[in-house]
Amino acid sequence: MKTYLTAGLFLIALATPAFAAQHFAVVDTAGYCSVIDTKPSAYKISGLKILGDRSGYATPSAAEKALKSESSHCKSVIDRG
Repeated sequence: MKTYLTAGLFLIALATPAFAAQHFAVVDTAGYCSVIDTKPSAYKISGLKILGDRSGYATPSAAEKALKSESSHCKSVIDRG
């Protein structure tokens, strides 16, 4: 019984980071920047390039801050509205 409990807790600990929300600052091929909630597929497929931290940000505000610091890549910023 202890073994099953320990194994279950171990699996929960491994899976927990996967449930954390991630937010990405991206720029598209036309130069428009935005914050999105899912990691884009490869640049050649999606046309979206990740700006800043490629592993994502924990909060939308952190991603927006990174977007502002990378604004030289942006023609315009699309609000999350």
